[in-house]
Amino acid sequence: MKCPNCGGELKAGQLYCENCGQEIQIVPDYDPLDELLIGQGELAEARDQSLARRESGDSAKKPEHPGSQERQKKRTGQEKPEKKQIAFPLKWGLLFGGLLACFAAFFFSYRLTARENSYSWQLKQGKELVEEEEYEAAIPYLKRADDLQGEMEGTDIGPLVYLAYAYAHTGADELAADCMEEAIDREDAVRSGNYQLPELYLEYMEILNLTGQTERIEEVIEACAYPEIREQLLPYRVEKPSCDVPEGTYSYYLRLELSAEYGSIYYTLDGTTPTAESTRYEKPIELRDEGETLLSAVAVNKKGMTSEPLVLVYRLEFQDDPY
Repeated sequence: MKCPNCGGELKAGQLYCENCGQEIQIVPDYDPLDELLIGQGELAEARDQSLARRESGDSAKKPEHPGSQERQKKRTGQEKPEKKQIAFPLKWGLLFGGLLACFAAFFFSYRLTARENSYSWQLKQGKELVEEEEYEAAIPYLKRADDLQGEMEGTDIGPLVYLAYAYAHTGADELAADCMEEAIDREDAVRSGNYQLPELYLEYMEILNLTGQTERIEEVIEACAYPEIREQLLPYRVEKPSCDVPEGTYSYYLRLELSAEYGSIYYTLDGTTPTAESTRYEKPIELRDEGETLLSAVAVNKKGMTSEPLVLVYRLEFQDDPY
């Protein structure tokens, strides 16, 4: 090997020329196989490190080849545990998350199914909605509760009673009355006149009053098979008032007398529906003005039951006196 400056012969391992003092840089032989094994990036890095060591004079010994199998094994051995450390918790985390999601889906599905088929839960929801005056929303829960009870051959009348009140407040008057009649029949069939029957009949009276079906009270009393219950229901009777003068057209003054077998009479002369706050009937009503008068009257008994209204139209047309 010769000095690149003066051409003098150099001994193996010399770092400086003895003739001219020129510093000698020794570059290891290039092996293409190295790049195939470790890549160009690592080889370039190894070369830079080797040159830096030679320039600083730290060592004159040829550095260990960076692409050796030993170093490659060492590097591979260092990288694999790191990959395992990352993959292990990620794998178990995904597995745990999947199991948790499956459990949550199963739990909520089971809970919904259990509620859908739970008589007590359906009844509880319906009762709470009725008490909150959410009558429309209460109806599906109460109907479901009664259906579930039928499947179990139960005899609880709770769903029917609450359902009757819900129907009564939503304009389904006939359905409300039907629910109370079914509740009475069911209770009667199981307990034969004892337990809740008297209370059921009284609640039925309230439903009929609430829905304006008080004309059915007399029929209910007559159909009741228990004398002691009929006795309790008698004060709830109320009938529509009657008038001694039929409606029509008249050519003279009218004097109208109203009567009702149960309760007091309240009336209006403008066509509006009377209440207990309207004019109370205490003496005959006189019609003296020409034109049309629309009489409406109801009877209200001591239990607060209001009859269906009596509605009559009178027209007075006086004839002119030719003389």
